[in-house]
Amino acid sequence: MKPQASRANWFLLGLTAAIYVGSAGLPALLDDADSFYAEVARAMNQRHDWITPYANTLRYLEKPPLFYWLIALSYKLSGAANAFTARLPTALTVVALAYVTSRIGQLLYGGRAGWLAGLALATSIGMFLFTRIILPDALFTLLLALLVYAFVRWLLEGQHEKHLLLIYVFGALAVLAKGLIGIAFPAGVIVGTLVLSGRWKEVLRLLSVKGILLFLLIAVPWHAAIGARNPGFYWFYFVNEHLLRFLGKRYPLDYGTVPLVPFWLLHLVWLFPWSFYLVTLLRPANFKQALARDGIKLLVPVVWALTILLFFSFSSRLEYYTVPAFPALALLAGRQCAQYWEASVNWPGRVLAGLAALLGLTLLVLAVASNAATGASFMQLKDNPDLYAYYLGHLFDLTPDSLRALRWPLALAGIAFSGLLPLHYWLKTAARKAAALALGMGVFFIAANLGFLVFAPRLTSKPIADALRPRLTDDALIVIDGEYEEGCSVAFYTGRRVLLHNGRSSNLEYGSRYADAPPLFPDDAQLQRLWDAKQQRVFMVTFQAKQAKLEALLPNNRHLLARYGDKLLFSNRPDR
Repeated sequence: MKPQASRANWFLLGLTAAIYVGSAGLPALLDDADSFYAEVARAMNQRHDWITPYANTLRYLEKPPLFYWLIALSYKLSGAANAFTARLPTALTVVALAYVTSRIGQLLYGGRAGWLAGLALATSIGMFLFTRIILPDALFTLLLALLVYAFVRWLLEGQHEKHLLLIYVFGALAVLAKGLIGIAFPAGVIVGTLVLSGRWKEVLRLLSVKGILLFLLIAVPWHAAIGARNPGFYWFYFVNEHLLRFLGKRYPLDYGTVPLVPFWLLHLVWLFPWSFYLVTLLRPANFKQALARDGIKLLVPVVWALTILLFFSFSSRLEYYTVPAFPALALLAGRQCAQYWEASVNWPGRVLAGLAALLGLTLLVLAVASNAATGASFMQLKDNPDLYAYYLGHLFDLTPDSLRALRWPLALAGIAFSGLLPLHYWLKTAARKAAALALGMGVFFIAANLGFLVFAPRLTSKPIADALRPRLTDDALIVIDGEYEEGCSVAFYTGRRVLLHNGRSSNLEYGSRYADAPPLFPDDAQLQRLWDAKQQRVFMVTFQAKQAKLEALLPNNRHLLARYGDKLLFSNRPDR
């Protein structure tokens, strides 16, 4: 490797690690998926059961285990289960993914384009936002990218058996990370690329007895073991969680879907700022020219991205579902950046510089216009539940009062957008242009993390758990007023099972139907009996929106112990 290329790779790895590993411990684990998956992994270690996932002592059979295994291993190796060790596998996955994306780009379009593709992936808004929460999508994306890397090597380097076998290995691991799309997506990418390039006869050469045996050896044992231990698993996992989820008929239907047109257009946001170069391929003349130049090398990322985008266009749609397409889009963006910058054609950069400067100045004006935050600024929000299917739907909850709490994050983001991003237009070399964009986005990500910290009272219940821990005795009960996901960081940070008042729904419902499942879902009458009996100390975690209803239900012996954001901690006994 040339010294210049080596420095570029180290810059890519160092910057990606600084962004993702450096911020893995902040903020505290959030309620919903963040704490939920972290708790499932911890339960594996506590129960010494790496086959059946459990959450809150109930079976949780929706997802395959590879992601949980990695988090559980992180806990074991570090000796602690906390926000950093829970998010570390995802952070390291993104570092590896940026490097693998750059390697694919080097094979397809050369070293500079590959490096730019890796940088585009690592510093795009979508990759950062969708990995702030613990989800298995980044791991699946890495395994799919490794599979595509093996396919590209097989395609371009003589169709060696070792590359073919790697396709099967990474496919099997992808199944253990995210289910049957570990078969569907690779098949769509590989077969689609060969068919559209006129090389459809080579599809048969991908069939390998050794490869199939390797695939089965890796993918089948867990499925067989969990099916033997958990009656009903195969229907729930393959029919309900795969087929019915795809058709939008999964039970329970506890998720929304994004309309089709915004679902597609929002990818311009998720790949920002590199999307300004990606869209140049949408011009028919440019695409035909690129196809004539690169042929099948262009088709690989195009088919890769379209396979995933089209799949979810006909299924339930949430924005983070298409994270596996991000490396493909980054490859196309990196290719376009390299070609435009090497030819000194930078009109996309001029458009990006102008819009980024306008956006940055707007953010700076908002920051300057906002007075210092008051103690309750973060609570001056509106509720827009119709928009919460969108990942950034809660941004529409912001009011002028709540913006005060975001004064410094807005200022920092404004500096990044109005200063560093436009700067890339005036720099002369591709490396300097890319560094300006990447460093600008790095500053923006710092601002985004500060924003997460400011609004932590809306996102996490860790301080409530901190208030609970010194008060807990062995026989004390913790009740969350609603679904587990509303306050599951309480369970994670206390290390205790929680009861769920009228909360038998969503992710824990199916597991609660097993005969050996503990009764964790008190209704109103059962909660009243527990509360008034005083045989045990009962703690109730509720929310401001539910406070009036709870006061009517439990009029006596209600002692407020702590408040954090919109969360309240009550007990049926006072502190002594």
